[in-house]
Amino acid sequence: MPKTKISDVNQKLEILRQRFRTKAAVELAHVQARASGIAAGSFMAADVLSVYQSLHRLAGSAGTFGFPELGKLARQLEIALKPLAEALATDPDGTVRAEPIARVVNAEFLREVDRLVQWLSEEGDRDDASAVTTEPGRAPVARAAEPVVLVVAPSSDVSRDLCQGLSLHGFQPRLVDQLEALDPAVLAREVSAVVLYDWELEAELPFLALGNDRPPVVCLGEEDTFLERYVLAEKGMDGFFTLPLDLPLLVDFIERLISERDELDRGRVMIVDDDPELLEHYSLVLEEVGLVVCRVNDPSTLLTSLSEFRPNLVLMDMQMGRYSGATLARMIRFDPEWLGLPIVYLSSEENRERQLEALSHGGDDFLTKPVSDHYLQRAVLVRCYRARQLEKLATRDSLTGLLKHSLANAEIENEFARSVRAGQESVVAMLDLDHFKRVNDRYGHRAGDMVIKGLANLLRHRLRKSDILGRYGGEEFIVALVDCALDDARAVMASVCERLSRIVFNAGDQEFSVTVSIGLARMNDYPTVEAAIEAADKALYERKHSGRNGVSLAPDSNLGRTG
Repeated sequence: MPKTKISDVNQKLEILRQRFRTKAAVELAHVQARASGIAAGSFMAADVLSVYQSLHRLAGSAGTFGFPELGKLARQLEIALKPLAEALATDPDGTVRAEPIARVVNAEFLREVDRLVQWLSEEGDRDDASAVTTEPGRAPVARAAEPVVLVVAPSSDVSRDLCQGLSLHGFQPRLVDQLEALDPAVLAREVSAVVLYDWELEAELPFLALGNDRPPVVCLGEEDTFLERYVLAEKGMDGFFTLPLDLPLLVDFIERLISERDELDRGRVMIVDDDPELLEHYSLVLEEVGLVVCRVNDPSTLLTSLSEFRPNLVLMDMQMGRYSGATLARMIRFDPEWLGLPIVYLSSEENRERQLEALSHGGDDFLTKPVSDHYLQRAVLVRCYRARQLEKLATRDSLTGLLKHSLANAEIENEFARSVRAGQESVVAMLDLDHFKRVNDRYGHRAGDMVIKGLANLLRHRLRKSDILGRYGGEEFIVALVDCALDDARAVMASVCERLSRIVFNAGDQEFSVTVSIGLARMNDYPTVEAAIEAADKALYERKHSGRNGVSLAPDSNLGRTG
């Protein structure tokens, strides 16, 4: 992450820290006044509960804002008062007698409250403020349309052939003969994956120390033994392929590694908390690592916010005024749509039995306050990644990772409606692999699967993230090119045809290549999305009867018929 952005985040966090300090001073003055009244014999259940709740809030949030010592002191007083507060909460009419209260809220209790007030005014500036400064961690990596793959090898026919093959599959290969001289920060920022030979590992590779910030590394070698694989895993390699190389298998593996890395940087998180400072703090910390955050300060708006934002994860405080986080979680589960939504409680509750009770009401996990910023980032990123993986199982084709038939249709229908409203041009394409049955019959279904994945990866790299890609079934695909003129769509799809035809697939010791036929229709030329898809399908089969391996336009499109 750029230093200017880190500085900006830290500046905002410091402002929040000072706001919390001011608010804590007011809260402690309130505790001081109420506790003095209780100790003097002016006993009301509401006063005891109010003091307890204030101490509970301070204990849970002080560490987050860089005042861990304040949090510890407040926690000690909270624990002392907790049995009385719980008894009064279940019997607010006051059958709890004054004597037990006087034994807790006594002169020593008041001295500890005074100590808190004095500490905040005198020692707060010297407390550890590291909790509100962020380190330059893993910033989201913007993936290029054609990801950069660094090939570390001496320049030779073999290495140049590897680069050419990667290029045909939709990657941007860069050939370098040594990795030591490259800036690790540049690698982390610009490179999507690294391919190197096992002998390169004899040299010192500083970028391996970047850990999660480095791109995935795939090693190539001639010896395939347990010891070889174990040593590579020990050195931090992410994959291993033996020579001679099966390029489509390597490409598919690299694509999976890149996709997993991209997915880790994404996620939509809803934070539900009635404390505005905590809400803003958590949001800043999570947005710093690329997560999209929705803040819900008023729990009564939760259901509307869920429908509009559609999060991958909900972070929820356990108690927000009159609202219980556990009850809100149970309410969310009323709707079958949200049964699989992960709900994580953020709470200072340390009692494991109480945590389990809350989890039984619909929650999935607990993060106990105070939680460090770094831990919060990592915990939420991992949970979002897992949630998105589970979502993909339901929405994505397992072989290609593209949208399933029904969801692709739904997305394209939405795009059709949007393009009509906006008056923008969009194009739908139907694709079908040529003579695919022959591939399966001659080379086997495993080879056929590699061909399907090869075309899917090529489309993913060649098209934009805003475009819609789906597997229609078997060897047929559907694509919507969003906000794209028909002639541009034809050029893009023609390049897909050309690249695919040059890729060499392997089946044992046999090599083969395949082609694809494509039909295009401009959505704006048709009254419904179904009509546009049908027109693209007819153009596809016209292409099949006109020689295959190319692009045909629907009859209603006005730029000619074939290409």
